[in-house]
Amino acid sequence: MRMVDACFEARGERLPRDYGFVLFRALAGMLDWLEEDAAVGVHPLHGVTVSDGGLLLGPRARLKLRLPDARAEQARILCGCRLDVGSGIELGAAKLRELMPHATVHSRFVCTGCADEVEFLERAAAELREAELPTRMIAGKRHALQTPEGEVCGFSLLLHGLTPEQSLAVQERGLGQGRKLGCGIFVPHKSVLAVGALE
Repeated sequence: MRMVDACFEARGERLPRDYGFVLFRALAGMLDWLEEDAAVGVHPLHGVTVSDGGLLLGPRARLKLRLPDARAEQARILCGCRLDVGSGIELGAAKLRELMPHATVHSRFVCTGCADEVEFLERAAAELREAELPTRMIAGKRHALQTPEGEVCGFSLLLHGLTPEQSLAVQERGLGQGRKLGCGIFVPHKSVLAVGALE
């Protein structure tokens, strides 16, 4: 199944610290297939974190959905919509981007269902082996996200030494739980040496 990123212009000011679940519910209210389609993921938003953990969106912010290319045109219904998240997010035009193979990829937040780093790495490795993917990885900063069902914990994770086929495979399938909340979605990373810069 070929996956792409649908990237929407996103205009807004401030989001709460734990915006993931609220964002997912807002999107699911407009895309009736979002919740049931296990392949679809919602990228975490990027911005400036303020003292209370909230997120300020910049002028170049983008809302990105990773989805099967067959869903790409259906997702365009979001263009021009307003999401009731934080101070509100206005969505503009969308562009589709193909996934690019890269030897090193990272995810800001991977959740395997445990808060202990050693156990986290063991579970991540087991899932990668099951998918016949290499387990060369480096864990970074610990993260936590509050949802109505409780706290979701995990770590940033970098995978390296991937072939082009392996890189695309891990980007397409993701890793761990919480794909709709921004977890386990991998993007290309410049270098293993820059792992210390992972958030």
